[in-house]
Amino acid sequence: MNTISVKKSTSLRIDRDLYDYIERQARKENRSVNNYIETILSKATDFKLPNRETREAIAELERDKATLKRYSGAKNLFEDLEG
Repeated sequence: MNTISVKKSTSLRIDRDLYDYIERQARKENRSVNNYIETILSKATDFKLPNRETREAIAELERDKATLKRYSGAKNLFEDLEG
């Protein structure tokens, strides 16, 4: 998988006992503390990056947005689909 990820370096001040707990949990999952924290934060915030296919679909939509046909409601859409 060829993904380019830009990482932002940051510093956190957290309780030492909490850090020690996080470190133990990360070790249990064979992860670095940084990777463990990033994974937990992603899950907790429901953060997801779109995959390549989705990014391409979004880009296509943005390119074609001006030429897309507009519908005022479902009735108009179904009428158009029926011919």
